[in-house]
Amino acid sequence: MSGETVKKFKWFWFDQDVEQEQWLRAMAQQGLHLRKMNALQQWTFVKGTPADITYAVDYNNKRMTPEYRRELENAGWEHVMEYVGWQYWRAGMAKGRAPDIFTGAGNKKAKSKRLLLLSVVGTITLLYIATRRPEYLIQQLSALPGALVLLFAAAALFNVVSAVRLGARLLMPRS
Repeated sequence: MSGETVKKFKWFWFDQDVEQEQWLRAMAQQGLHLRKMNALQQWTFVKGTPADITYAVDYNNKRMTPEYRRELENAGWEHVMEYVGWQYWRAGMAKGRAPDIFTGAGNKKAKSKRLLLLSVVGTITLLYIATRRPEYLIQQLSALPGALVLLFAAAALFNVVSAVRLGARLLMPRS
């Protein structure tokens, strides 16, 4: 890898892990290999040789345990980064296939439930503050610059939309 970095902005909802994985794979095929991502979903890539690398995105609301890491590394995955509970893994494609990871229906459903819980808790927290203590919320927001107020509103909307999308995913699973 050349060490030169490229930054891209790309927005994904909580439940778009498959779309993230596909996009990251397409970036690797162009020679852009994930290094990190920040809260504004600015993705930093290292320029390198184009490769058929697949990515796996997992959410776990607990810290990564040594057992979890060892299990995935033994299966052929490399840990790339962690961001607020999100774990990003990559592996080279062998004969057109990636090492198995989170493939069972039970694993996918458990992951969706963890994400739904995160969205619902965030939404309930925001609704509680807005309905029980509106004067506190108004006081706090009025002290912030307009951009931060918009960011707060976007976070609230993000939590509500994510909760609805994840609930639909659990009720009507994708094939």
